[in-house]
Amino acid sequence: MLAKKLKFRIAYSNQAFEYWLILHFEDHQGGAIQRSVYGDKINSYIHKLGIHYDYEGSKKIEQDFFNLLDEIVYVDRDGEKFSRCDIAIKRAEKIYNRLDHANPGAEESSTTVFKLVKELKKYE
Repeated sequence: MLAKKLKFRIAYSNQAFEYWLILHFEDHQGGAIQRSVYGDKINSYIHKLGIHYDYEGSKKIEQDFFNLLDEIVYVDRDGEKFSRCDIAIKRAEKIYNRLDHANPGAEESSTTVFKLVKELKKYE
């Protein structure tokens, strides 16, 4: 791969980036999801929270959507707080660890965006 040769790392989300967004709200553990339902699935979760994702248009994620993804939604018995993003990372890792990665294009549904997000969180 050219990326490896150039010492770049990549983050993918199969079939689409929206799969990563879905993992913030749903514990989907692999298997196909039709692309045509991604937008409706995401909006079914966020509309009740007062936010809309324009899946058919710009696909731009506004600050209020980012705030929602970073919102604390769970506190464990030890008082550790978890955001939707923390939970999505755990869900994505669980899927990733089940797969062999020989052909990422065939690993539907999966994502490595969690690796990028974990790295970025180090700089918060």
